[in-house]
Amino acid sequence: MMEKFQAIMEKTLIPLSGKLSSSKILRAISGGFSSLLPVVMVGAIASLLSGFSFEPYQNLIAAVGLKPLIAAVTNYTTNMMALYAVFSIGKAMADQLECKGQSVLVGITTLAAFLMVIPLGVGEGETAVASAISTTYFGAPGLFTAMILGVIIPYIYNIFVKHNIVIKMPDGVPPQIANGFSAIIPAASITVVVMAIRQLCTLTSFGTLNDLIYGLLRAPLGALSASPITFVILLVFCNLLWFFGIHGGMVTMAFLSMLYMTPALENLEAYAAGEALPNLLTNTWWFTFAQLGGSGGIIGLAVCMFLLAKSERYKTLGKIAILPALCSISEPIVFGLPLVLNPLMFVPMLLSPLACFLSSYLLTVVGILPYLNGIQLSTGTPVIMAGFLAGGWQAALWQVVLVALQFAIYFPFFRIVDKQALAEEQSAKA
Repeated sequence: MMEKFQAIMEKTLIPLSGKLSSSKILRAISGGFSSLLPVVMVGAIASLLSGFSFEPYQNLIAAVGLKPLIAAVTNYTTNMMALYAVFSIGKAMADQLECKGQSVLVGITTLAAFLMVIPLGVGEGETAVASAISTTYFGAPGLFTAMILGVIIPYIYNIFVKHNIVIKMPDGVPPQIANGFSAIIPAASITVVVMAIRQLCTLTSFGTLNDLIYGLLRAPLGALSASPITFVILLVFCNLLWFFGIHGGMVTMAFLSMLYMTPALENLEAYAAGEALPNLLTNTWWFTFAQLGGSGGIIGLAVCMFLLAKSERYKTLGKIAILPALCSISEPIVFGLPLVLNPLMFVPMLLSPLACFLSSYLLTVVGILPYLNGIQLSTGTPVIMAGFLAGGWQAALWQVVLVALQFAIYFPFFRIVDKQALAEEQSAKA
């Protein structure tokens, strides 16, 4: 039965994952967001410092004048994430095209296009400022536009480079200057196209491209991201890929960013402002609850090996893998036990993340667990600390419970593989 299932998966899942992982669009979005880690982390820390719900602390930072300074950091990082994303995604997209030698210039052109579709003018009547630009779409509401322009503008730019519709400088001109001149025609043409689109948008009821994209996509994507079914599909797909030795995160992270980055930033902004968090599901859930310990939700399995292994093989692996697992690094177990193509471990590898996610979701819905604040945790953040940063002491305590749940799920299956390994070692000695 398992062999038939494996054969079916190899015929369908592996080709599909290959197409998705090789998609230039998904790689650009995933790589673009990955490049934003420094800005994301600085903004997240500032949001935590600004919104930490402890009255004496809030009174202190307000009294010494730190509150507006911390808020300013949040405003220039988290609340302007779309600005950083549109450049980063545009550059990541260009790196995969024939214009990769000008990827920085492509990123700058993409950023300029993003700014061009935002009309000037803020306020009304006597308080109106004609030369000001609204920063509303610099943050979470502009992420959809940033992703779309970050993909499309490099493709347009690449057409000019591919067909040599550029200004060529004589040999001997420094590359920086030559590249700058070669970017003039593509950038000017993109400007004409973008301004024409901007003008056409004024003829619609939305008024601007940002409002058009946000208005059309927010509802359907919001419905997808709000549904636990979407999260479950991504979770199962990711761990199925890992079972077959394919890096599931490389495939699913782009979808996770597209669907759940905006809700996460909205939560982070609300947290920094001391307001109620609007979104239950964000991408913070992935490592905080669902994939606790990394792919397969394996901290409980690492604890099994570390404490209860009888074979020398798994005693050694347990000592090696326990610390990485506590920091959500699962590769030592995924490839060392292994979980890859191991029929005995197929069920717990899928069941552990699902059980962690669904139990966490249920407790959040009923109000026992708080909404996560949307902080973007970096790989390597230790368990408990990750929970505390993302959801306070309740989330940190719940992570301990989830480790126990993982332990209970993996234990009977681990006993079987451990007995097999022990028998093989005793046979080898004999």
